[in-house]
Amino acid sequence: MAELFDAVPGVYFFVKDRESKFMAAGKSFVRQLGVDDVKEIIGKTDHDFSADFLADGFLADDREVIRTRKPLLNKIELVPTEDSLDWLTTTKIPLFDRKGAVTGLAGLTRITRDSEALYRDHPEMHRIVDHIRAHFRRKIVAADLAELVEISVSSVERLFKKTFGVSPNKYLRRTRLHAACQALRTTERAIAQIATDCGFADQTSMTRDFRSELNLTPARYRMRFQKNGRKLRRAS
Repeated sequence: MAELFDAVPGVYFFVKDRESKFMAAGKSFVRQLGVDDVKEIIGKTDHDFSADFLADGFLADDREVIRTRKPLLNKIELVPTEDSLDWLTTTKIPLFDRKGAVTGLAGLTRITRDSEALYRDHPEMHRIVDHIRAHFRRKIVAADLAELVEISVSSVERLFKKTFGVSPNKYLRRTRLHAACQALRTTERAIAQIATDCGFADQTSMTRDFRSELNLTPARYRMRFQKNGRKLRRAS
């Protein structure tokens, strides 16, 4: 089964027991966790591979699926992946033994791409997201987004929570982090300049958000890719 999902780009497959310990996974999921062999994750949990603030959320979802015996379908979240931050859509389903008892869960996470399906119920969200991606380097507040699509600020807040599970401000901050990650991986620009270019108030602000979302500093993030022998581009 794992080999089947490994053949699909951008898809990560895993299986956990009732204690959220990994029992099986695809190669792409294993690489996402930063290891080379599935044997290295068997019997371990998300806390062994992810920052606590992320692992706590993953395990809370696991417990809900096991407790309710109902699947978690297409939850959208922004999480660190092998090279960057990506919007991922996660589905988890309970696994049962022959007597009907829950023995664990199987999960499938995939990189989320823009599609009409994502915004089918609320097409105004597509306009808002496009606006953020085009202008994240500038100052943006919820009132600007509300005015853009002629709805209330509270409606904007509600739609973001429903679609992405985060507030507009957090979505904006994570969009800036995504851009900063790319610049740190691929250019030699100074960290302070990257912070300004990506819409942060200053380097301190960007570092604070890196610590919060990735549990490391921008400098350590860049160092990770330099150690892997990746050549950085000089700023033109």
